[in-house]
Amino acid sequence: MVVTLAIKEKTPADRLVVLEALSLLQSCSIVLSEDKLFPQAIDYLQRAFSVRRRVGPVLLSRQCATNQYLRKRDDPHRYCQDACADVTRCGPVIVPQHHLQQCKVCSESGKSCGPSGPPDGPGVEGSDFVLYVSGITTERCGQENIVAYAAYCQLEAELDRPIAGYANLCPAMISSQPQEFEGMLSTVKHEIIHALGFSAGLFAFYHDDEGKPLTPRFASGLPAFNESLGLYQWSEAVIRRVSRLWDIKGGVMVRHQVHVLVTPRVVEEARRHFNCPILEGMELENQGGTGTELNHWEKRLLENEAMTGSHTQNRVFSRLTLAIMEDSGWYRANYSLAQRLDWGRGLGCDFVMKSCKFWMDRQRQRRHAVTPYCDTVRASPLQLTCRQDQLAVAVCNLQKYPQELPLEYQYFERIPDVDADQLSFFGGAVEIADYCPFSQEFSWHLSGEYQRNSYCRVSENQPDWWRNYGAEQYGPDSVCLYQKSAFVMEQCTRKMTYPDWGSGCYKVSCSAQGLTVFVQDRSYLCVRKGQLLSVSVRANDWVYNGVLICPACTDICDDCPLPHQLPPINTSRSNPIDPCSSSPGLATTLWLLLLNLLPLVAGLLLCHCS
Repeated sequence: MVVTLAIKEKTPADRLVVLEALSLLQSCSIVLSEDKLFPQAIDYLQRAFSVRRRVGPVLLSRQCATNQYLRKRDDPHRYCQDACADVTRCGPVIVPQHHLQQCKVCSESGKSCGPSGPPDGPGVEGSDFVLYVSGITTERCGQENIVAYAAYCQLEAELDRPIAGYANLCPAMISSQPQEFEGMLSTVKHEIIHALGFSAGLFAFYHDDEGKPLTPRFASGLPAFNESLGLYQWSEAVIRRVSRLWDIKGGVMVRHQVHVLVTPRVVEEARRHFNCPILEGMELENQGGTGTELNHWEKRLLENEAMTGSHTQNRVFSRLTLAIMEDSGWYRANYSLAQRLDWGRGLGCDFVMKSCKFWMDRQRQRRHAVTPYCDTVRASPLQLTCRQDQLAVAVCNLQKYPQELPLEYQYFERIPDVDADQLSFFGGAVEIADYCPFSQEFSWHLSGEYQRNSYCRVSENQPDWWRNYGAEQYGPDSVCLYQKSAFVMEQCTRKMTYPDWGSGCYKVSCSAQGLTVFVQDRSYLCVRKGQLLSVSVRANDWVYNGVLICPACTDICDDCPLPHQLPPINTSRSNPIDPCSSSPGLATTLWLLLLNLLPLVAGLLLCHCS
């Protein structure tokens, strides 16, 4: 499939154009991508970005037969030595002949240069960027559960803006599960943004608002090439190398080297987001190897920002990502489409410029929670918690590694029930977050097959009643609430609890009275933060008894009553239900329930995708 992006003033003719469907898109899941994923992703990008300077029809240079080309002084075009290749590719896709310029060649001596072969094709009119989409199982698809990958192919001659790129979807990783659609959509947007400008290979080609290159050029029109990185070398007007003082275990501080993007809008947005006026810019990812390192925002600092290097949960495209695209010099950004990013918001310079150990230690000294990090080892049974935004059940991803972590990432002086000589093996499960542990959304798998995830606002995540151990309700009005203790399921002569507990998803509403929590057919008013709600409800011939902990009304609702407007706290209590008043004879149901417990617990996996 070939699609075009017209990312300027929007008229009906500028909308998504499907030029042709290639045989590369075959499976049902890839058809889903063609029909839904790409149209929605491209609609967002066309609304989010407009091109500053539009050129004529998109025409691509032909590749050279020898993969070597020449440049003439004051001529932006590339010339092949002797001959152009018979076929020009953009990633794995063969570029149609009518998208190509006439071949430009130079003699072996380089003295005689000119056009050769068929004339220019008509190109792609009315568009700013051509995206070639494929669905091929490539070698790269087999690496670390990659869902998709993308890159730019060619730049326009005058301002170096990408005019063509490709996106390959790995067929085995494309899901038709409705609750996974938003995650896949985010992945497609993420990959196209790489091709449009957020790429280490493009940083050296960024321009200022006047259209001048931010990185000096040679007479050839190209910046210097960094052989060790395999990239054109950017200037310090784009990225600077910064050394941080970095706390690790044992009261030791080491030097932590990072690359910081320092273009003006990114600096402004980063300082505002973290509330740190001395912040030099926004850190780029320093781990993950080729393709991840330098090509994404630092995961430790912007955990669920969509342009970090792994998909852990609830991706959002924040003002920072819109800012870097605008600072490329190629686009204007529509900041009204930026999504709210809560991770790190307003936490100050100590959070953004220090190690997570420093932050957690300081929070403990102040008797505060170590949020957004965590310090509970992921073990069985699970201690469930809530994601930072309270929209998903989560678990702390602190775990033991088979080998000691690098000294730079050894953060813990003590962990309950862990011997001192084992502490250096513990860190967060997401390595590119500098091994800092944080609470993470997860998925349930049964016999290796995906069942559902822990995001509260997707109705499809509602557990079957025989697995709904905490009387939870998933849906568009639900949030994650903490449980004081494990819920107890009772019949007249039987009791059972589920070993994994600590939080669950429950329907809530906001009103002039404040925050109301709904469990089955009963409602409970939260009067203050930390208030305990004694829950007793009947469902499917079981009585569920448990205690929920109220969040602050302001954590969930936009408008909350003032303190003097709140009712007495005892208005939220309810009378317990007698389990012996229900129908007897449900031993079979309990047996089926117990049969389903084991595979569910054994199949609980914490997933993160690249």
